[in-house]
Amino acid sequence: MSGHEFAPGRRSRKGRPQMTQEAQAIADELSRRAAQMWAEADGELSIREAVELAAFRMGVETSQTMTDPGGKS
Repeated sequence: MSGHEFAPGRRSRKGRPQMTQEAQAIADELSRRAAQMWAEADGELSIREAVELAAFRMGVETSQTMTDPGGKS
């Protein structure tokens, strides 16, 4: 692992619009999942790849929970 440590949420949001509570919760969850994946990958994933993978998995989970189990639209 390099000398850089991934610390979710450390970037400043100064000058950016305030996020809604829902958007902040999603961003925090994405950050948490990405950090966990990155740590578990032991150098096999870049931070960017971990974020992309976490976002993809969150999207898949969301689409599965939004799908009606009866097959109706």
